[in-house]
Amino acid sequence: IFNYTNDDGERESIVKGAPLQDFAGSGLVHLVGGIGALCGAVIVGPRVGRWDVDKQEEFEGHSIPFCVLGTFFLWFGWYGFN
Repeated sequence: IFNYTNDDGERESIVKGAPLQDFAGSGLVHLVGGIGALCGAVIVGPRVGRWDVDKQEEFEGHSIPFCVLGTFFLWFGWYGFN
């Protein structure tokens, strides 16, 4: 992000120090994933009934099937990309 090649073909850094080279693109992947997750959380918003004082006792915080499904998604991604 902070590196460029000058007219002489030499690599230079805007911030002084050793240049950083992201070989696998993990910085960009995590940046895009984080921004996507933030946008999704803002668009979806909080769960219905989460902040109602009247419904606080009957609100269930977790769903075991969704926890298991999310774990399988993480495992699939971990095995698939490693």
